[in-house]
Amino acid sequence: MFNQFLILFMSFLTSTATETEEVLAVTEKPISYVLSMPEPQTHYIEVEMNVSNLSQDTVLLKMPVWTPGSYLVREFSRKVESVQVFNANNNRALNVQKTDKNTWAVASKGVSAIKVSYRVYSFELSVRTTFVDDTHASINPSSVCFYVAGKKASPIHITINPYKDWKTISTALDKVAGKTNTFFAPDYDLLVDSPIEVGNQTVLPFVAGGIPHELVIVGSHNGDEKQMVEDIKRIVEEEKRMFNDHPCKNYTIFVINTDGLYGGLEHLNSTVLTYPRWDYAPSGKYNRWLGLVSHEYFHLWNVKRLRPFALGPFDYDHENYTHMLWVAEGVTSYYDDLVLARTGLMLPDSYLSVVASNISTIASTPADKIDPVTESSFDAWIKFYRPDENTANCATNYYMKGAVLGNMLDLAILHHTKGEKSLEDVMRYLYETCYQKEQRGYHDAEFKAATELIAGVNMDAFFEDNVAGTQTLDYNQYLGYVGLRLNDTNAGNNQANLGITTKTDNGKFVVATTLRNGAAFNYGLNVNDELLAIDNYRVSNDQQMRTVLDSKKVGDAVQVTLSRAGILRTLKVVLDNDKRVIYRIEKAENPTAQQTMLYKKWLRSR
Repeated sequence: MFNQFLILFMSFLTSTATETEEVLAVTEKPISYVLSMPEPQTHYIEVEMNVSNLSQDTVLLKMPVWTPGSYLVREFSRKVESVQVFNANNNRALNVQKTDKNTWAVASKGVSAIKVSYRVYSFELSVRTTFVDDTHASINPSSVCFYVAGKKASPIHITINPYKDWKTISTALDKVAGKTNTFFAPDYDLLVDSPIEVGNQTVLPFVAGGIPHELVIVGSHNGDEKQMVEDIKRIVEEEKRMFNDHPCKNYTIFVINTDGLYGGLEHLNSTVLTYPRWDYAPSGKYNRWLGLVSHEYFHLWNVKRLRPFALGPFDYDHENYTHMLWVAEGVTSYYDDLVLARTGLMLPDSYLSVVASNISTIASTPADKIDPVTESSFDAWIKFYRPDENTANCATNYYMKGAVLGNMLDLAILHHTKGEKSLEDVMRYLYETCYQKEQRGYHDAEFKAATELIAGVNMDAFFEDNVAGTQTLDYNQYLGYVGLRLNDTNAGNNQANLGITTKTDNGKFVVATTLRNGAAFNYGLNVNDELLAIDNYRVSNDQQMRTVLDSKKVGDAVQVTLSRAGILRTLKVVLDNDKRVIYRIEKAENPTAQQTMLYKKWLRSR
């Protein structure tokens, strides 16, 4: 992403649209796209693409197989139809042959310019894909726009032809002077990093951190839009303070209100959020939205600019592997709620409950003992976005585990520097060094080295045992630095337990998960077994099962009657106890002066 043309372009960020055109005049004619949606109820986008300055015998048109920020191969080319290519000078059809899943080869010998047309079926509503219906179009260009192999660095014009009833186009891209509904990207990387919303959305402009922003809201909702803007401003100001810089000249926050979808995807100068339309109240649900905003906004520094080497410039044909998603996503997850606490958008006690809940979840997940967070980062492409019934046993959540590790690192640095430094100093140091000064990504080892530089101590044990390894952290050691401790409210629980989670599937009470080393796991209960009875007592829901198990003791053997693939079976299972930890964070009754000082430094409390 940070190629020479983009660096050149960024030096002109304060220029007018006319000045942008002057820059283009001394480079090359832009590749142009025209996106039309004349029949949005059919969910198709019609694409015209024009490419000039060609000299090769064969032009390779390619569609990305994934979109940056979401680490799964999604095969966008499966939605493409009716690819045609013409000599732009005489409108003669050229031979085009699909050569692999996402590549079309065009016979272009002697042809200096081509016109490409194709259609893309777009009916998947998410932050990662493109969606068109009769109310609006949410466009992720990586799932719509071809690129030309060897020309990703070429400048781009993209024109949007809205459906006749739609009045508004929203994007963080610059407008092109003198051209209607046409926008400029210095290269393909920025094009696919710039979502576009087309319809009759609400657009709320505001200034935060000295930067013009737009909050673009799609669909009805129960939020207080004025309050939403004011709260976003507080988040922006705090996160800008942390990095001592705001690298954008403008920023757009897209919010697509849905019946139940929740998610976000970061971009260089914008973010797309999906959120349940009626979940902006009460305050607990609204804080979840604020946390999502905080998380994705933090990414404009951590990931979009401060990034592992693998995360840009991108290979759109293959997986881009990194062991550092625990920092890219996990440390971001640590700060998203911490920022809410520091800005007063979340009460301190509520924030401590979030910390306790994160630690409880990690400590209670069997995968935490076998899957290092670096490996779960690397395996995101095959595990994180494809969860199944065994995920809790084999795949660590790098978001949550990374948040916990980031939290403990922060407390450790505060302790070792007597409150003079923190994890945000590490992030700022890397941002200034790798992004601002050298315009590059960072190596895995650089993150550790920066942490040790700021903390002033060797941190081999932490990174080898707890990041690259699976040893359990002594959480109370780190929390103790700020006068806190964990209390396991489930300790001593000898309630008999099968070690399963359940669900109702087509009216059947079935096993959803068997937890590693639990009773069911050890004695052969399977996922999808329909539970019928325990010791001949009928069970058809969790309450009935709990009632029967409450009459038993840990170590008792029970007969579990089940239906497996339509065959009745009875298994002997020896009951175990509930192995979960359920932590609550408690404050020291008589904290030391240093603990009190560090606590205030941590939460920025008074």
